[in-house]
Amino acid sequence: MTKMLKFELKKYFSKTVNKLILIAALLIAVGYSFLAAESMRYTDTDGVSLDGIGKITAGRKLAADKNQWKGKLTAERIADAVRDYKGLRQQYQGEVPDTEYGETVQAYWDILNFTANVYTVEPEFLPDVMVRISEEEVNNIYDIYADNQQKASEEYGKTPEQEEFIKEQYGKLEIPADYEAYDSWETMTMYIQTYVIILVIVIGFMAAGIFDEEFRNHAELVFFAAKYGRSKAVRNKIAAGMITATVVYWAGVGIMSLISFGIMGVSGFHTPYQIEDPYSVYVMTQGQRYLLIIVCGYIASLLSASVTMLVTAKMRTAKVAVCIPFFMFCMMLFIARSLSDVTRVVYYTTDVLTNVIQAVKVPTLFQIGDIVILQLPFVMVLYSVVSIILLPFIYRSYSRYGLR
Repeated sequence: MTKMLKFELKKYFSKTVNKLILIAALLIAVGYSFLAAESMRYTDTDGVSLDGIGKITAGRKLAADKNQWKGKLTAERIADAVRDYKGLRQQYQGEVPDTEYGETVQAYWDILNFTANVYTVEPEFLPDVMVRISEEEVNNIYDIYADNQQKASEEYGKTPEQEEFIKEQYGKLEIPADYEAYDSWETMTMYIQTYVIILVIVIGFMAAGIFDEEFRNHAELVFFAAKYGRSKAVRNKIAAGMITATVVYWAGVGIMSLISFGIMGVSGFHTPYQIEDPYSVYVMTQGQRYLLIIVCGYIASLLSASVTMLVTAKMRTAKVAVCIPFFMFCMMLFIARSLSDVTRVVYYTTDVLTNVIQAVKVPTLFQIGDIVILQLPFVMVLYSVVSIILLPFIYRSYSRYGLR
């Protein structure tokens, strides 16, 4: 790292406003970590849900309870869970009391949920599905799964190539599924995705200030009159912006992840995501979905930094630039939803990077000739390339200030 780059970074991180922003981001990370832990619900054998400070331990207790069913979810094991639940429903005339829920049902609730989602394809109220499904259907649950996968392939695939691609994705699934309690990962996906959006906006705000400083302080003439003012100095400013985005992003995500999983545990990293969403075409584990969210968030952070630096360099002010990340990753989400029935372009807009939870639920495919690509890999590659391509334009826009 050159002295010039060190100077840019030191100068930037020493600003009071940036220090306050980073402290706020840190506090949000810590706060979200404890909110995530407290959001988990565990019911003991007396039918009492943990409350107060005890809720912090709910994640580990819930995992220990559910992991009684850890292992291969064979049709026989699924039938045992469904049979037990049906017996309780019949015994208590349809309403399972909290004591029974904490004693037995809580432990196999994920298995019931998986069974219901396999059986119905479309989400329904789980107790109603359990009443309707027969013992024979439970014993043949994986045959039903295979039949529904075939139907889903035909429904989701708009071309023969897409249909074949989806079948190949389903073919990668290991049957019977291997189960381990995954509540900590499921919970954290919701909280980390929200925190990623906050970080992306924060990074855009901070990156805009890197190029705005000279104009704001009316020191641009001195800066560009320096020996390397139009070459190395500009390149180091761009590097400082991208390094800032990287450090701030991974520090924030790392702190939140360490605290959250330190409290809740990491059970279920290797549990297939299809246990939660059986007909998703994204074949991955619960842990891999979490990693996918934070990698997409990092790409969004680099894009946020690149775009705001470019706009600042072009307009000679950060006033407009700081609003752009909010539009790209927040407002665009609502715009895309309203236009989704009109044009497919909205399936590949920037907000997809910060809305991974929804993206993996919807089988959106992109096709070029005979090549079929899933939505998220396409968007990830697209905006990674865009983030890099913008850098020369930033350099050119800023370094040519004042030249005719």
